Amino acid sequence: MNQLIQSLVDALSAGATLGLAALAIGLVFGVIRLANFAQGEIITASGYSIIFTWQLGWYVAIPIAILIGVILSLLMELGVFSRMRTATPATLLVASFGLSFLLQRVYELLFSNNVQTAPVAPELAQSVDVGGIRIQLLSVATIVIAGVLLFALIQFLNKSIWGLQLQAAAADFRTARLVGIPASRVIGLSFALSGILAAAVAFVSTVQTGAVGPTFGVPIVILALIGAVIGGIDKIYGALAGGFLVGFATSMLASWLPSDMSNFRDAYVFLLVIIVLIIRPSGLLVSGGTVRT
Repeated sequence: MNQLIQSLVDALSAGATLGLAALAIGLVFGVIRLANFAQGEIITASGYSIIFTWQLGWYVAIPIAILIGVILSLLMELGVFSRMRTATPATLLVASFGLSFLLQRVYELLFSNNVQTAPVAPELAQSVDVGGIRIQLLSVATIVIAGVLLFALIQFLNKSIWGLQLQAAAADFRTARLVGIPASRVIGLSFALSGILAAAVAFVSTVQTGAVGPTFGVPIVILALIGAVIGGIDKIYGALAGGFLVGFATSMLASWLPSDMSNFRDAYVFLLVIIVLIIRPSGLLVSGGTVRT
């Protein structure tokens, strides 16, 4: 029973992390139809900043990581994607691949191919006893962080003018522009929010590994993209749900597959994705385009 509960908590934690990463991708895709593979490099940049500044205190490292995530996201938009407004989604995706590989090489030049390590929030590696069951603090902290961010985002989207404009643009960008919603503001806002979510994912992942390398964010964004697609990448809530499902399934398989089959964990996850896409090609959530409370 203890193992089952710990596995469920770990799976909820993994699902929450990938859900946030998929949500960051979905926010941008909903507005400009860009599945931004370079989102992984935003996670990596925030991860590096956490590694290098954690000794100054969390109250310094976390704001810096958020700032770097937002700045890099906006620089991507202003420097690359703003010049490709009329490009097709496929062209934008290829451009994001190119930008991703370019930034990986930049990280190699700046920080070498070796991973950078530091003890980030080591106290979260401890476990707490809850009713005789040992639960890792990091899993609990991840679920809490994801819950707080999701609640704040829902409140922002549903109760602020900018949030309502973002939802309208995500539902139908062309019509939103025709009724006077400023396109540049909405696009910039979607990238900024994706940068904040990337910093949150970077923090959780950095605490888990204690190490960041040039490709740190790539595995995360691959699974997040898969989750966003199976949930419905053009729907904000669908991307979140799909990312959570993939993270949850991946963690549960890692816990319960026999040791001689653990190497095939990702294969089972991709099989699940294929089955979902065969049944629901448009994603699990095929109705609605906004986040609702």
